[in-house]
Amino acid sequence: MLGKEIIMRELAEIGLDVDGYEQVFDIMGARFLEKGYVNDRYLPTIKEREAQYPTALPVEPYPIAIPHTMAQAIIKPFIAPVRLLHTVPWGDMSDPENKFDVKLVCMLGFKDPGEHIELLQILMHNFRKPEWVNPLFEAETVDEFYDDFVKMEWTHD
Repeated sequence: MLGKEIIMRELAEIGLDVDGYEQVFDIMGARFLEKGYVNDRYLPTIKEREAQYPTALPVEPYPIAIPHTMAQAIIKPFIAPVRLLHTVPWGDMSDPENKFDVKLVCMLGFKDPGEHIELLQILMHNFRKPEWVNPLFEAETVDEFYDDFVKMEWTHD
């Protein structure tokens, strides 16, 4: 199982100003490609996967999105925590017709297709904890945001 070492400070972002989830993929996908985390298959495959299987979750207190794509598009495993400047509508994982207003996105990249299952459980465990989530929305710098993000418990229910 991968650990917290795949949470990448150089991929963390706050204040990303976008109008929709596809812009998140365009901007962050370009960064992932430039830094050698993904290949040129990443952008088309994550957009295609998100259109078929949306990744927003109705986690309280704040809905989140956890987009990921096929392992063949990933060069180096990563978790990229991203806080948007404002919320954007994002399709519900359990009901694609439903949309949530998402401001926090946790972008995942895995080389082993099975690795994401346990990590999703770990993330869900943490995203249900306001004492961990609230500081993510209050962080004023990317470094604060990253430091707060890596404080997650690496366990699940």
